[in-house]
Amino acid sequence: MGDALNQDLSRRARFSLSQLAFAASLTLWAGTSHALGLGRLNVQSALGETLRAESEITSLSADEANSLRVRLASPDVYRSNGLDYNAVLSGTQVQAVKRADGRTVLRLVSDRAVQEPFVDVVLDISWATGRLPREYT
Repeated sequence: MGDALNQDLSRRARFSLSQLAFAASLTLWAGTSHALGLGRLNVQSALGETLRAESEITSLSADEANSLRVRLASPDVYRSNGLDYNAVLSGTQVQAVKRADGRTVLRLVSDRAVQEPFVDVVLDISWATGRLPREYT
């Protein structure tokens, strides 16, 4: 049992280092032209259900809202950054939705059930004057 625990801890440490490198590359990629702010991803579904999750857009001007485009990153982006591309993502839609209370959220909905407890989600968000990649687990 000790060997299995050590292997798991070693895998998690490597994963953390790859995530740190990925986060650094995202910071460089994003540049300084973005003013859009995002909250944490709130998952509204359980294991074995289709993915339903939302992230509040915390700052968004009217001009940004008019040109906002959101999509999931390609499997190549995942691979090049050492992340697993979960097959459930191929059927996942992401869109900006304005709620009745006036807040805008990014809504993710998959077409099939998620069977893994953790899924990496990388969003590619762009608007007229900027671009922001965002990773969630």
